[in-house]
Amino acid sequence: MEEKSVSVWKSSLSYGLFLGIALVIISVLYYATGNTFNKSAQWVTYAVMIAGVIIAQLQFRKLLDGVMSYGQALGVGVLTMLFASVITGFFTYLLYAVIDPSLQDQLRIAMEEQIVRQGNVSEEQLDMAVELASKFKNPAVMFFMNILAGAFVGLLISLLTSIFTQKKSQEFN
Repeated sequence: MEEKSVSVWKSSLSYGLFLGIALVIISVLYYATGNTFNKSAQWVTYAVMIAGVIIAQLQFRKLLDGVMSYGQALGVGVLTMLFASVITGFFTYLLYAVIDPSLQDQLRIAMEEQIVRQGNVSEEQLDMAVELASKFKNPAVMFFMNILAGAFVGLLISLLTSIFTQKKSQEFN
């Protein structure tokens, strides 16, 4: 049987673009409603990421006439999340640096509250934790961290979803 040549890059870029736009829309909705740091935003975002990776993998499998290896599924998932992360990273940079720079202070306050809620933290430990975390909350650093984190999360999601989206050939040679 002849193997079909399909570009994993083109497919991943297309679905990464769609996924990135969907994630930006979710961020805008949470920002517009004043719930930027709401815990539910994380869960909704993860659900959309998982769905986006699965859709990208299934569509790529369809382009391959229904046969896709685990490695191909993994590659499509990771690349899709990488491209989506570039888009969300750029949006995050714009949001924190241009649209609403006050979000940096709001994020710092939200982090302080979260650390205090965990309990048994001295004032000195709280200050150290907030200072360390603040170094990573610069919009430019957030842009690059968003891309790295997105690729890593994409890897984790894809390691799992690839098990279910792969489909081996029915030929036994």
